[in-house]
Amino acid sequence: MSISDGTDIPQAITASPAKESRSWTFTNRDTGQPVSFTCMTGCAFDHAGEARKHIDPSDIWCQTERTDVTLPINENGTPEEFRILGITLNVRPWDEAMAQRLPHASVEVIDDCWIEGLDPDALALVIDTLADRVNVLRDSHAQLVKLRADYQARP
Repeated sequence: MSISDGTDIPQAITASPAKESRSWTFTNRDTGQPVSFTCMTGCAFDHAGEARKHIDPSDIWCQTERTDVTLPINENGTPEEFRILGITLNVRPWDEAMAQRLPHASVEVIDDCWIEGLDPDALALVIDTLADRVNVLRDSHAQLVKLRADYQARP
């Protein structure tokens, strides 16, 4: 994928079937020049509102679709459904931060609390950390089953 000045922008790899890359044009607000852009493979955004408009290139970004999972979390005395462990793959080709210009992941730990800008190694670290926590939960589950059985077996 490349922009009109010939700069290559790496494409994201998605686990789900990728949507076709779409090409469109916008006008750089600062230069007045048209800029052709091809979305990251799998981009879920409809860029029709940005196409053919005068905008700042740093406002352009692509993101894969997100799927939300919720759990009832008791934050204030009443359980409420909160989104947890959502993930998006993103690219911001003209961002000030160079790391944002490459496809990267953002993990929503819980309802609007994100770990952002994850490269593949950092995402692997998050996955390993969460896997370790799941193992602790599994051990705690086994301990709870035993404790409950022992408790109920008491005279």
